[in-house]
Amino acid sequence: MNSYALSVLIAILAAAGTLAIVPTYASTFDEEACPDCGSDDIYTKANLAAQNDLPIAVWTDSRVYDHESEVVVSGTVANIKPGFPVTVTVIGPQNNIVSIHQVEVSEDNTFETVFSTSSALFNANGMYTVRAQYGPQEINDKVAIELVGEAPMGEAACGDGELAVKGGGEVYCVPFEADGVVATGSSVSSATKSLILKIETEGDGFVSLAIPRDVLDATEDGSDVDFIVLVDDDEADYEEVDSDDSTRWVEIIVPEGASQIEIIGTYAVPEFGTMAAIILAVAIVSIIAVSARTRLSISPRY
Repeated sequence: MNSYALSVLIAILAAAGTLAIVPTYASTFDEEACPDCGSDDIYTKANLAAQNDLPIAVWTDSRVYDHESEVVVSGTVANIKPGFPVTVTVIGPQNNIVSIHQVEVSEDNTFETVFSTSSALFNANGMYTVRAQYGPQEINDKVAIELVGEAPMGEAACGDGELAVKGGGEVYCVPFEADGVVATGSSVSSATKSLILKIETEGDGFVSLAIPRDVLDATEDGSDVDFIVLVDDDEADYEEVDSDDSTRWVEIIVPEGASQIEIIGTYAVPEFGTMAAIILAVAIVSIIAVSARTRLSISPRY
């Protein structure tokens, strides 16, 4: 492998693996450039366009949204590079990517895109980071927004008798039955290799759910092993009532007053899920484009 190919490979790995921990060009309020602007006008297009020293700047039409909002993302770039789009990435409270867009830059050096918070991926309250990158990783800017209000669990995407489980940047509809127990939230974590159910009880009861193997599984040397089931952090008995190549059905007895069930396996869906493939594709295309243009610009002329 020659040195050029090695450099491209390293750049691709760096682009795919690092999104948030990179230097940024922070947007600052230039009072002299916009003397009539107040504190609420810091991110107006007129003010930022006056700051020609910023390679890229991004802002949103508000800082606080609910879960049924459209977020308008706008920005400017100092120097247009023909054929290069701006990559706008939205990172959630758990450092998971919930949205990604490639936006063309207009002739007036501005760009704009819109995303909706009604998507099932925006199902948590908290701070989200909107990050815009133009070409190399170091040419970026970001702004924080907050989602508040009642966060939907994605039930609309799931039918009756199904539980919406968040994981890997997606929502999985898991067949679910319960008696004396109400599920108020559920998620799967690759860090702990577990599925967590937040519950409320109406007395002693049980829950039964079909766990997709591609969401959570427990295996050793290619064979199934038992899950570890905790109810309020105490190990609990459970019964695996059925299994096949894609699903494992488990039934768990739940005592009155319990508030959480955790099912621990040996594998859980990766943190970024299918979104990672999108990011990698964007990174590869960007690196190839940058490399090709760089080689052309430095080729000796005779």
